[in-house]
Amino acid sequence: MSSFIEEEVIIVEAEMLRPSELPYWAVDLCPEDRPGVPREAPPHLLASAHWLEPARQPIEGRVLTRPGLARPTPVFSAALPPRGVSGVLRRAAYEVPDHRLAHWILLMGADRVDWLQSLPLLFRRRAARARTRRGMASKHG
Repeated sequence: MSSFIEEEVIIVEAEMLRPSELPYWAVDLCPEDRPGVPREAPPHLLASAHWLEPARQPIEGRVLTRPGLARPTPVFSAALPPRGVSGVLRRAAYEVPDHRLAHWILLMGADRVDWLQSLPLLFRRRAARARTRRGMASKHG
């Protein structure tokens, strides 16, 4: 007898929650009934804006972009072009779509390799600074 009561309670609960009777059921059918419609308007231009898109930065050399882009973004960094082993890793990373884990692993690996590649330069600069300090100390001492 108790199983019959439990089944009846489940049926009653299911009938109480009929989706067609819910106030928000099928709100996506009519755009005016959607709660987010006012936010779905296209962006309007500000009065102070003097361009629709910023002026494009000139491209000098190779710029790494993801495969889905037809051209680089209007502004990009070209201060440190990819070089050496880290550059090879970066070029390989940009051949892989950016939604793949391999893309990000390769870029992180390229950062670590770039750090290792810059160590000799760092030591040369420190040695040069130490030499100039010793030279200045002998002149003033």
